[in-house]
Amino acid sequence: MRMIKKLISGELDVAICVTEGLVAGISNTKEADIRLFGTYVDSPLRNLDDLAFGATFGISREGSGSQVMAKFAASQYEWKEPPKFKILGDVNGLVAGVQSGEVDAFLWERTTMNRHYAQDKVRYLGTVKAPWPAFSFGARKEYIENNRALVGQLLRTIGENARAFLGDENDQIREEYVCGGLGYSLEDYRQWMGYVAYNFGGQVDRRKVEAAVKTLVKAGAMESCDAMADIILEP
Repeated sequence: MRMIKKLISGELDVAICVTEGLVAGISNTKEADIRLFGTYVDSPLRNLDDLAFGATFGISREGSGSQVMAKFAASQYEWKEPPKFKILGDVNGLVAGVQSGEVDAFLWERTTMNRHYAQDKVRYLGTVKAPWPAFSFGARKEYIENNRALVGQLLRTIGENARAFLGDENDQIREEYVCGGLGYSLEDYRQWMGYVAYNFGGQVDRRKVEAAVKTLVKAGAMESCDAMADIILEP
């Protein structure tokens, strides 16, 4: 996972990652001593039967959320054969891979994909919904321990800004940013606003992280974890 590698190298002090990729990355690179210390987006990311017999999935990179979630789907739906993977980079590379027949499918956030569906570039097959927060914060254990006040302030500041961004008084600014700046349609923007839930305090729900660990271990997406202290360290 690219974010994990940047934390290990010291290029980043803190990263916001998809939760499943962060948890799996922490377990699979124990020598790096990375920890999950907060929650950013509480809501999870939102006919699959044809993929049950060894389908090839496009993924953005090794260890990415797109790969971890495909392993989770194979376990969750008890597919007959495990999926195979091919690295294709960003969403444009993944779309091109499906169009060329290089891969059978890929997993990506649905609202992001709506414009591609509307243009008939790819076809929607179904939703794989994981029972854990979509995005979490991660950092090196040493950095968290040496900067507890700063890390706590970071969570509060991001939470306060997310709350302000979602306030009714900023509806027009928010719409202009998401639709104009990011290129989403008004319909997609309203759909996104209907289901995304931010964690304004950044608190970690340990039960959800524990569920993620058990599920990802079962799916073969990460190594077993002896203690949650090896995964979570809150400031």
